[in-house]
Amino acid sequence: MNIKTYLSQKGAVPSEFIEKVKHIVGEENVSERECDLISYSLDYWLYGVALSQYGNLPSLPCAVISPKNREEIQGILRYANEYKVHITPFGGGSGVLGGAIPLDGSAILNLQRINRFICLDETSLVAEFEAGIIGANLERELNHRGYSLGNIPQSLHCSTLGGWISTRAAGQFSTKYGKIEDMVLGMEVVLPDGDLLDIKPVPRRSVGPSLKDLFLGGEGTLGIVTKAVVSVHPLPKGTAKQSFVFPSIEVALDVVRRILRGDAKPAVVRIFDEAESERYFEEIGNKVTVIFASEGEPDFVALESNVIRRIAEENGGEPMGENPVNIWIEKRFDIGLGPVIMQQGAVVDTIEVSCLFKDAAKLYEDMLAAMTAVDGAVMVSGHFSHFYPEGACLYITFAGFPKDQFRYYEDTWTAAMQATSRNNGSISHHHGIGYWRKQFMQQELGASGVELLRRIKFALDRNGILNRGKLVDDGR
Repeated sequence: MNIKTYLSQKGAVPSEFIEKVKHIVGEENVSERECDLISYSLDYWLYGVALSQYGNLPSLPCAVISPKNREEIQGILRYANEYKVHITPFGGGSGVLGGAIPLDGSAILNLQRINRFICLDETSLVAEFEAGIIGANLERELNHRGYSLGNIPQSLHCSTLGGWISTRAAGQFSTKYGKIEDMVLGMEVVLPDGDLLDIKPVPRRSVGPSLKDLFLGGEGTLGIVTKAVVSVHPLPKGTAKQSFVFPSIEVALDVVRRILRGDAKPAVVRIFDEAESERYFEEIGNKVTVIFASEGEPDFVALESNVIRRIAEENGGEPMGENPVNIWIEKRFDIGLGPVIMQQGAVVDTIEVSCLFKDAAKLYEDMLAAMTAVDGAVMVSGHFSHFYPEGACLYITFAGFPKDQFRYYEDTWTAAMQATSRNNGSISHHHGIGYWRKQFMQQELGASGVELLRRIKFALDRNGILNRGKLVDDGR
């Protein structure tokens, strides 16, 4: 699959569609200006960002449409079906796999105006928001009322609630609070034909297959989430930070496994390999480092902290104090290095996968070896995060200075996905599929699984309106 085959200019769009959409949202909320089309042509897919540095954009939209509520979205989608105009939803533009690229010159549906905090139910510990709210603003609304969602991704300041839902996102505190699918209790969705689906918020239901799960990970291909009711947590009254170094990744993984097996649920657990530890923690250097952050009621925090310390030290962990945790907290939102390196001709990206504990160390070793062997590679490193009693997420960063940038990028991703398959892993943990990972979906789901997704897509979106070319090809 070559992204160059998708390079295109602004697509043609019926003038009648544009005029009718302007009547719905207001003329000022529909743009065909070149500067706006360029601004909404790309998300944070790093290879696409690299292309843009040389004046190449994967695809320009035909227009940028910015509705303010569900009724306007319903009208837009009905006209899109009538005029066969493709629609690409756009939240914060922080996706890293091209999920918001408007392929085939589709129209961008900019959801950033649909961003209200609606209500907080302190008795039930739930809150309702419109899906276009930026994560940092969502947290501010909750924090000053004494609560938090607990979903704190690296993209907190540039991603939306709807984006989290569409990709099944996971935040940095997920080992304690869970992932977005654990937090969403109900949602409002505009279906591709403009009809409305309202999934009421309850703790659990047994009424057949979960309709909610069609849209958790649907990446805007099956419907547009406009509101969501999410579970919230009181702000923690106590915190504890600690870190340890271990002789190997294998030992560190086993220690974390033992800690979680003992029912501890630290908010943050991260295992850094030697290379990432050296970049993050100058005082530690080239050693495997594990950081823990516990939070909640002070008595529970103290107990959990003691359990972590005992198990770590019994298994060879050398205590390094709070400072490594503080360094990570200070640096955790810094995503600026990749584009800077790319300006020097490098190709940079990250890949996150998941696996069971029994496969984790071998998966790490195999992925690093396979990706390092690709011609042009200069750096491959990794860390584990987002832990479960059963396993973890492995997050790999790579950079290279190849002669053929696209060949290096494609070969490195292929090597990583093949290593994941060899070690019984899943090809994506929380970044979703988007445009780029779509080529590996049959490896993950098998032919029957991919065909089932196609059938679901066709059943909900018979005209193929929503986010064409993402998640799975629909055969049209």
